[in-house]
Amino acid sequence: MSLWEAYRQTIFICHQDVAAELNFAIISAQNPWGKLTNPLLNQCLDKQFEHVLQQRRLLCRKVTGAAPDFSVQEKSWIVICDKAQAWQLAEQCQQLAMYWVEQGQLYLVPVLAQQQECAMGSFVARRLLMP
Repeated sequence: MSLWEAYRQTIFICHQDVAAELNFAIISAQNPWGKLTNPLLNQCLDKQFEHVLQQRRLLCRKVTGAAPDFSVQEKSWIVICDKAQAWQLAEQCQQLAMYWVEQGQLYLVPVLAQQQECAMGSFVARRLLMP
């Protein structure tokens, strides 16, 4: 399975719900360019990104993107912002793609990848809300 196809299979583990009327991005700072990176560097990249989000005073929540069987998991952030700003943030993090949720619908949006944006259906259908 290609990396892009794996992105299309992603589910999201959330510890807080997001209001249904909000549009938001899901962005990771980990594994730039889609290359698996050591856990310590990923942790540093995530902390740097959290700092950027705080500096810009963007509302955000932690979320984990995962393969349906949980074999791969990547810490990410739900970021309340417009799509253009989200794309710029993902580009700064050297991400191949980001997710965009608009009116409850989930989209896989290419950033550095040479792909087409694709609709993935309802966000709620791919969200696992954990206590």
